[in-house]
Amino acid sequence: MLTIHIFVFLTAATHQLAFAARKDVDQIVSLPGLTYDVQFKQYSGYLQGTTGVNLHYWLVESQSATPSTDPLILWLNGGPGCSSVKGLIKELGPFHPNPDGVTLFENVYSWNKKANVLFVEMPKNTGFSFQNTSLNNGTTYNDETTGADTLAAVKDFFDSYPEYRTRDFYVMGVSYGGVYVPLLTNLLIKEIQAGRLTANLVGIAIGNGQLKVTQIINSNMVLLYAHGLIGKDDWDSLQKCCPNTTLVDCDFSQWLTLNTDGVPYPVNITTECGGIVADLGLARVWATLNNVYNIYQDCYQKPATSSKTSFASSEVPLPGSRSAENAFIDQGSMINWASTDAFGGYSCYADSAAERFLNTPIVRDALHIPSEAPTWQTCSSIGHLVAEL
Repeated sequence: MLTIHIFVFLTAATHQLAFAARKDVDQIVSLPGLTYDVQFKQYSGYLQGTTGVNLHYWLVESQSATPSTDPLILWLNGGPGCSSVKGLIKELGPFHPNPDGVTLFENVYSWNKKANVLFVEMPKNTGFSFQNTSLNNGTTYNDETTGADTLAAVKDFFDSYPEYRTRDFYVMGVSYGGVYVPLLTNLLIKEIQAGRLTANLVGIAIGNGQLKVTQIINSNMVLLYAHGLIGKDDWDSLQKCCPNTTLVDCDFSQWLTLNTDGVPYPVNITTECGGIVADLGLARVWATLNNVYNIYQDCYQKPATSSKTSFASSEVPLPGSRSAENAFIDQGSMINWASTDAFGGYSCYADSAAERFLNTPIVRDALHIPSEAPTWQTCSSIGHLVAEL
């Protein structure tokens, strides 16, 4: 009996040491491109999804005076197929890329000012996440497979970072996170109630959530007209498509259908209303130089493309982008004083700058990205089946 007890003790100790060693290996010792001193710890590596699925994570600890007691936020970007590291490096993370795609400047509004933030790139083959096809050659992408992989990754995270088990834990996301967040939260609650996961889950948050593609189409019409992005003639042309109701109350989506990737197209290509709705509600949003994240400002740097990866996504990269050759240039000379854009063209250049930065070999090495991981993209075309809530 004594021998058995000793064996169990040693096995448990070895188990804990393995996780501790893994955490040490994942710590980012020095991140290239920083132009200021970082005073918080950060980690980058892989969490195990289901068999053969390796989901990349990036954890930034809180910058507050009490990081050991601050809450943990799991952040999920949408798409489907848009990287959560996009959320870190372009949106709510501690630093943003400069136009050169080589250096980073501080985001003084970073969420890790008050919280520890965990970014997980999902589904598989999004961002730096990848699939070992010798172990799992599955090609299905849907909410169920993504939920299962993300749940497994979260459980793996708490095994590797057990100090977070008792922290207030929030699941948050944007765009298609309107589907991901409640789906994952439901799975987490079931695991906690069944005693298979110890975590202090206290809340969720969804920003600009996509719950239903058809509802987005309907709201786009009124939004674009109210902001002057479609004209009076265009607006009047819609009346024939809704003769028995006001345009504000019209269900424009009746003229469209969705393919399995969530891309809307006319129910009948010979029907005039299908073409009008597709043009005004979709193409006028995604296939022009208009900056969808700052609608009164255009991105003039490149020609508009005719389509995007997925009209269903509010996170598809903008068609126009801008980059510069040098890190240290006369920024003042670049300011367009007549522009209404208060962000210096940031949302126009940020995609290309982020992709250049993250695909630099020394940056990949600093983030512990193996050679088999894909080239990082803001959003990947993965053929994810889109759900309608």
